[in-house]
Amino acid sequence: MDVTEYNTISEDNLEPEQLVIAAYSALDYRYNTGEFRDLWPFDHAPSNWPTSDIRSGDAYKGGGGTGDNPGGGMHQLETHNLFPSSDNVYNLWRSIYFGLKRVDTGIRFLVNLEDGEFENRDVRLGELYTLRAHFYFEAMKNFGSIVWYDENTPVTDLTNIPNTFDEAFIWEKIEGDLNRAIGLLPATQPDLGRVNEMVARSYLAKAHLFQEDWQKVINQTNIVINSGQYRLVEDIERLYSEPGYGNPENIFAIQFSINDGSQYGNLNFGDLLNSPDSPSDNPNHPYLNGDDFHKPSQNLANAYKVGEDGLPLFNSYNSLNVDQEDLVDPRLDHVIGRPGITWKDWEPMAQQENWSRDSGTYGLYVRKKNMIYPTSDGMASNPNGFPWALGNLDFPLIKYSDLLLWKAEASIELGEVATGIELINQIRLRAKNSPYVKDFENPSEDAANYLIEPYSTSMSQEMAIQALRFERRLELANEGHRFFDLVRWGIADAYISEYVASEQARRPYLTGASLEPHEYYLPIPQVEIDASGGTYTQRSGY
Repeated sequence: MDVTEYNTISEDNLEPEQLVIAAYSALDYRYNTGEFRDLWPFDHAPSNWPTSDIRSGDAYKGGGGTGDNPGGGMHQLETHNLFPSSDNVYNLWRSIYFGLKRVDTGIRFLVNLEDGEFENRDVRLGELYTLRAHFYFEAMKNFGSIVWYDENTPVTDLTNIPNTFDEAFIWEKIEGDLNRAIGLLPATQPDLGRVNEMVARSYLAKAHLFQEDWQKVINQTNIVINSGQYRLVEDIERLYSEPGYGNPENIFAIQFSINDGSQYGNLNFGDLLNSPDSPSDNPNHPYLNGDDFHKPSQNLANAYKVGEDGLPLFNSYNSLNVDQEDLVDPRLDHVIGRPGITWKDWEPMAQQENWSRDSGTYGLYVRKKNMIYPTSDGMASNPNGFPWALGNLDFPLIKYSDLLLWKAEASIELGEVATGIELINQIRLRAKNSPYVKDFENPSEDAANYLIEPYSTSMSQEMAIQALRFERRLELANEGHRFFDLVRWGIADAYISEYVASEQARRPYLTGASLEPHEYYLPIPQVEIDASGGTYTQRSGY
């Protein structure tokens, strides 16, 4: 029974760089625990499409009907019928706290190293502090009531920590980590994807945004903007489609790869289900196959309609569904796939109606944004269709456009309307000057009646707030931000009530859906409450 153990890890053979990389790898919510849910985060993606996009009305769940439910409860997420035993909720909680555990392991190891023992210790600690802030931020946005600990918490106490810390305490800890990181990090890093000082400052600005500390938002965003490291890229289609093209705009992104020695490559498995369908794996289809989840809503498509002045129809956009005769914001056909419209760089055919699995339930729009070019060298499809529509296209967590809109919002809230509108106009002018989607049959012509113009800087503060909130929806559509925006603006239940009232005629399965105030946040997973022996408590209302 004397057995030699191989490949064991102890404090004697831990490598600090590898511990840091392990913490970064937790960003994609994939863990080799042997559990299916931990290797394939289909239902709890780090892009937050299940917990933000389909809960906000910007997308439908999609798939093969209302009974097609990865994780068992995704339809309930969309209809706001949440329950504590949901695997979707539990899987997300697991993923966030798996990430926090990896970060904690790295920090505990690095802080105990002697000076000079590891040359990059302080910089790597700055990276880990920022990653810890990221994971706690995700926990706060999704759950509200969370468990907090850090490297100073005795290991023996970890199972006895309640989830009852108030929001002010958690925000203070998140800000503390980010300020500590700013003091340790260089302005730039030699490796793409590593946290630098500007990433930490961006997260700090976002933390201030969620607390409505407007001047601090402006202070931090100004530093990032004035660094000159990031910009709006010129071509939106390439930004959403071409690996590497968005690097100047992505302040921080989850890095994906192919041909890296792993079975399929380190692909975006959290969004694996969201490519268009392909009946019988038609070889003329750009991705061979797909599950057609995360389908853009009719309400979102209608929001891209504009008036003859090239500005959004704030109050009337949803009265009629957008059609081919309407004037539309050119971002519509970069973000949403519509039948008959050119699909990225795919030459065999325009988008087809049969790319939707259940059009009777969810309509004919498909996700187009942040889907890799079908002809890209980074495509990772194989003849069997799996893993379809994926490759080394990174997913942005913080984009420069998002940061510009933070500063715009803070400026408008402080009464500096002209400053805020000028920032919004930078984004609108990028959309105006970016190449438009072309008609499939006549490539010299636009695919639709595109029109977009900047706003007047002399509008009222009330109108400017409306413009800002609408612009966030149009520019950041289906990137996992919308529901959290509605919550922090304090309008989520009223907005969803209005959305359901109009949308249920188009999508009858939404009949009776309503968002109650306690459903601003997900329930604490019942399995975690049970495992804690009563240390954790459920949020009121569940």
